[in-house]
Amino acid sequence: MLEKLEKVGFSEYEAKVFFALYQGSVMSAAEIAKDAKIPRTSVYQVLRSFAEKGYCNEISTPTKQLFEIIDSKIIEDKFRIEIESDYEKKIQQLKNCFDEIKPFYKTKQPSEFKTDVELIKGHNLQREFKFLELVRKSHRGIMVMNRFRGNVSTQIDAEVKKLFERGGYIKSIYENSTDFKLKINDKWQSVTKEDLIRLCEMFSSQGEEIRFIEEVPQILAVFDEKIIYISLFDENTPSKDSSDIIIKNKRFARFITGLFNIYWDKADTLESLKMEALKSVI
Repeated sequence: MLEKLEKVGFSEYEAKVFFALYQGSVMSAAEIAKDAKIPRTSVYQVLRSFAEKGYCNEISTPTKQLFEIIDSKIIEDKFRIEIESDYEKKIQQLKNCFDEIKPFYKTKQPSEFKTDVELIKGHNLQREFKFLELVRKSHRGIMVMNRFRGNVSTQIDAEVKKLFERGGYIKSIYENSTDFKLKINDKWQSVTKEDLIRLCEMFSSQGEEIRFIEEVPQILAVFDEKIIYISLFDENTPSKDSSDIIIKNKRFARFITGLFNIYWDKADTLESLKMEALKSVI
């Protein structure tokens, strides 16, 4: 028990005093020192600290000062509040620190080491952060070529919503495929062509322009016709070995934009997909 108490924040002497007082009732410092097997002078220091923190009550009598532990649930709550408060304080300090040092990132990097290409490999949370950062910094619009895979959310991303509010656009070419799962009635379920249409109608109602092709040749996004994000895809390459590439080159971005528009012009609209689904039912 002493080891467990030390793990939640008590010092060695504090743990011994607490456990002795916790098992007893109303005790004097001498009785606590005897049970805890520590010097009486150290007990007084710990008890003063406990009284200030509200872990025990001090009871004055004509002959001696007595101490009584308070309800353990109250002590537990005090510890929890203290830990949560300390955590929130450290998180805020962390945020403030990195907000202040962010402008200094690579400011002294020699020009020969600067590059307009960034490579992200394997399982890396930085992928999502990098992509959202590019969305956050976009003002004109984003062109996306993508396929639905895994579990797909119907909720509009907060950064995408802000982009629409800034007057930006999103043009997406999706693969005409149902090889993914959608949350239906609080359960992840395989989808039908009708589910795909309803999903894209929802995205369209939120402001996204959508078209379809039978097979997406490459997953990519063009941001403000200036930056390209490519998620290299190959069925034979495990995700842990796959790579993403960010290219900041306006000339190359214009080339990819032109290529995207060729696919866009040839792609099926949402209405044509709905007509195709209707014919298959008839």
